[in-house]
Amino acid sequence: MAMPWGLTLWMVKLVWLALSGWVSSCLTVADEVAGSLRTGDIGPFHVG
Repeated sequence: MAMPWGLTLWMVKLVWLALSGWVSSCLTVADEVAGSLRTGDIGPFHVG
């Protein structure tokens, strides 16, 4: 059974919106962390 084009395009649009929102959120958090590191609000991360 074939899927109608309208449903296919709706699913692609929904996935695209979800992924673009996720990427935008990650970039926002990374920008905030980088800004805090530059201004000295937080220090370098000590691992191990």
